[in-house]
Amino acid sequence: MKKWKSILAILTAVLTMVILTACGGGDAASDAEQEESAGGAAVFATQDLSDCCTVSKAEGFFEEYMPDIDIETFNAGRDINNALKAESADIGGAFGIVPVAVGLTSGIDYKVVYIATRIQGTEGLVAKEDSGIESVADLKGKQIGYTSASSGHYGLLCALQDAGLTADDVELIDMDPDAINSAWQRGDIDVAYTWNPTLINLKNSGGKVILTVEDLAKKGHATYNFYVVRSDYAEANPDQVVAFLKGVQKGAALYKDDPDTAKAAAADRLELSVDEINEQMTDIYPTIDEQMSDDCFGSDNAAKNLYEVAQFLKDAGQIDDAKDLEFFKNAIDTTYLEQAMQELAEE
Repeated sequence: MKKWKSILAILTAVLTMVILTACGGGDAASDAEQEESAGGAAVFATQDLSDCCTVSKAEGFFEEYMPDIDIETFNAGRDINNALKAESADIGGAFGIVPVAVGLTSGIDYKVVYIATRIQGTEGLVAKEDSGIESVADLKGKQIGYTSASSGHYGLLCALQDAGLTADDVELIDMDPDAINSAWQRGDIDVAYTWNPTLINLKNSGGKVILTVEDLAKKGHATYNFYVVRSDYAEANPDQVVAFLKGVQKGAALYKDDPDTAKAAAADRLELSVDEINEQMTDIYPTIDEQMSDDCFGSDNAAKNLYEVAQFLKDAGQIDDAKDLEFFKNAIDTTYLEQAMQELAEE
């Protein structure tokens, strides 16, 4: 009997220790999870474009301010949206006004925090020289390669509308930029609406550019590329967002102060020649001190353009709800770039 009492006492003591350890371990795990969510490595979902974001990636500017950042590359803005929606990414960019408008109106909870690019000539409509296509009006009945839910999608629909056509007048073939390039080389398509580097690749492979975003902007269809941050991540990690924007700014500043060095860095990452990067890197890349100008966030112009794009997409049957202007005003948060600007001025 004494033996069994001794065994029972030992088991009771062990069980008590297990329970206490489990409780303590749970608290430690909870603390670790909270610490990770508040200061863990950010996942940055991006795409390699001919822009200052690529300059910052090539020069290691993001890692300079955020040593633990995890940079993951995708093919298009819709893929960045999917990563943000799945919460497998915390920050997204640079990607276009259309995927941002689609993401916001579909319920992805993120904030627009910086304008990466005011797009000019790096996105447009290209046709093979022997296709007989000389203008947008000639597209009627033609197959067109494009990427859905992208700024190129919006640009193509705008171009068709301005020419008195609709999507029903053409055959749209949805594919990623890499697939557009392959289809062009195989002879499967003679015309595409896309962006660099694919646009230039097609032009240099027997193509001619019919129009660019710069032409569309003159008709009121301005487009941007943005950086966005998931709302919950930004609220938990405001210092990380500020640090990220410092990395963004360093690339834009290098391009402004020393464009040859910036272009060389981008060319190296994209495996392009100097001539190719000079041809491709022709957009406007606002620095941090230009973000609040009327060409960017000032006078709510970015919010107005997002709303106009959403309205256009709704009218075209691409989204169900265009929201309203106030919705897009609330989706833009400039407090992080303002803090980054202040801290950079003090350095």
